[in-house]
Amino acid sequence: MHDLRTADKAILAAALRDARDYTIRLLDDWASWSGPVGAAGEAGPHPLQVPLLETINPPLWELGHVAWFTEYWCQRYRGETSTPANSLLADADRWYDSRRVAHGSRWQLDLPDWQTTRSYLRDTLDAALDALQILPDTDAALYFHRLALFHEDMHDEAFRYTRQTLGWASTDGLADLPPKTDIELEGGEFRMGSCKSGRGFVFDNEKWAHPARVESFAIANGPTRNSDFLAFVEAGGYRDPQWWSAAGHAWLETSRQVMPRYWRRKEGVWQQRRFGNWVDLALAQPVIHVTAHEAEAWCRWAGRRLPSEAEWEFAALHATAFDWGTQVWEWTASPFEPYPGFSPDPYAEYAAPYFHTHRSVRGGSFATRARMRNPRYRNYYEPHRDDVFIGFRSCPTR
Repeated sequence: MHDLRTADKAILAAALRDARDYTIRLLDDWASWSGPVGAAGEAGPHPLQVPLLETINPPLWELGHVAWFTEYWCQRYRGETSTPANSLLADADRWYDSRRVAHGSRWQLDLPDWQTTRSYLRDTLDAALDALQILPDTDAALYFHRLALFHEDMHDEAFRYTRQTLGWASTDGLADLPPKTDIELEGGEFRMGSCKSGRGFVFDNEKWAHPARVESFAIANGPTRNSDFLAFVEAGGYRDPQWWSAAGHAWLETSRQVMPRYWRRKEGVWQQRRFGNWVDLALAQPVIHVTAHEAEAWCRWAGRRLPSEAEWEFAALHATAFDWGTQVWEWTASPFEPYPGFSPDPYAEYAAPYFHTHRSVRGGSFATRARMRNPRYRNYYEPHRDDVFIGFRSCPTR
């Protein structure tokens, strides 16, 4: 279950306003762009002229999509067999429906300007709040408003990814980790996934709780640090084939990387790029922006392994005194697969298209809203992704 567990419309309405205020502040920031956006002084691309990349969206399109999603699910959707109500913008479906608008085509669309997009964001929020007031206080009735809220929270984090990818200035949220140790857990059987009897919102890929068993294991009390990963880099780990899987070798051949994406060594000093700034590598902070292939290679070199998704959830539920997802997302060893008896919710495109091709990811990052964090929350990325705020924790091999 996610935050906003109780059917409290006042709390939900405040959260919707909070998310939309953040989105609109971001729009106003980009709309007023007038010079270099990198804190180091280098000029970045204008928000209307970002390069076509697989990992980001054009900001103006993505802002409109956030408004469209809220409008579609909170006001327009009338069930799978009914025709949706009309949008406030005549061409909104043609522009913003990500299910039908191919990623690469989003750079060529005749999108509305910044001010029209801003009005659309405001108007769709107002309409959603009006619709919320007449709904009953039940989880079923509030489902789509919660879906729209968490969808917006995800995109607001994705906007931070975009800033990092393009070298735009932003605030950082990483901090030093506590002294490292391993947590010993006896293992056993537990209910993995979200319970039907719970209250609040559940994504379809968390449905439903089912018996799972883990053997006794140990797991790190926090994510892997920059200092530990640096030792692997300096030992020539990227050039030593014994540490890399077949998929990892293929990624190395394509990427030609010899260190994490946003690292460099300048005049003998290791640095990393944090948004628009190059800063000295913070040795006690978690390593960030690494692929699953890099995480696995480090684990082989260090005599460790990634936890399975079940082990990660078991540990987060049973060792609650430790940090389970406030700095970086964490790779697991498990493919992203449906739970037994899975069936998609009305927004069927949320998870089902990504089963078996993506890797399960757990926790959260410094850019993840607190209301999104939950030990049972399942995120997922392709294993070659390193643009997101992602790291890993490890388990000793036995």
